[in-house]
Amino acid sequence: MHKNLDIDSHRVMNLCLKCRRRLRTCICEHLRPFKTTSRFIILMHPMEFKKEKVGTGRFSHLILENSAVFVDISFDENKPFLEMLNDPQYESYVLYPGDEVVDLSGDVPVEFLSGKPKQFIVIDGTWPCAKKMMRLSTCLHDLPRVSFSTNRTSAFKVKHQPLPECLSTVESIHQVICDLNRLGMEKTEGKEENLIQVFNRTVEQQISLAEDPHRQGYRRKAFSLPSERKVSKKYEKRLLFFRKD
Repeated sequence: MHKNLDIDSHRVMNLCLKCRRRLRTCICEHLRPFKTTSRFIILMHPMEFKKEKVGTGRFSHLILENSAVFVDISFDENKPFLEMLNDPQYESYVLYPGDEVVDLSGDVPVEFLSGKPKQFIVIDGTWPCAKKMMRLSTCLHDLPRVSFSTNRTSAFKVKHQPLPECLSTVESIHQVICDLNRLGMEKTEGKEENLIQVFNRTVEQQISLAEDPHRQGYRRKAFSLPSERKVSKKYEKRLLFFRKD
């Protein structure tokens, strides 16, 4: 799927087809789209597209004018994505940890600062889903990787992250843009803060809805803050990231 999220604000059956949220929690009026020199390609897992309540990848795309979204699990045969991946106007990088990465928060190679504009491929899914998507999408395996170093803790209060430093899709994109501004590769003049403003708004909405005793939600238990939740033992054994060995 490519740009299927750019439907005008048609509203059917109490659903906004642009942000794909119920009218009660529609965020379209808070979106402040802006342009970037870099292009962001968001690879979204089908579960993230169909079921996710907050949908940070979805509204990130709506805010970033130079972006695209593709929904799949393996992208080796996703022709629209492959066409964009092979666009000669851009140099492609995948935002994913690995043994050899360009740390956007540190000293980047001189060659990274020059040449063609960059396009960053961002995988949008739960940690297990992201690992599977990366493993199955062999077209991504030989791409250079970028990452960042930050002390920020995820503000995704409605989700239990494997580690405190694991950021959501929108927080990761925001961090990348901040680093690119520092490197002189972007000049967004603070417009990127709309990503976090909308993110915070959607998180607070979900908390409010989860705490409403008169609303039947999808949660079986009452909402609790991340600091109050038990850390699952499975995270100690799970390999979060795929590596080429």
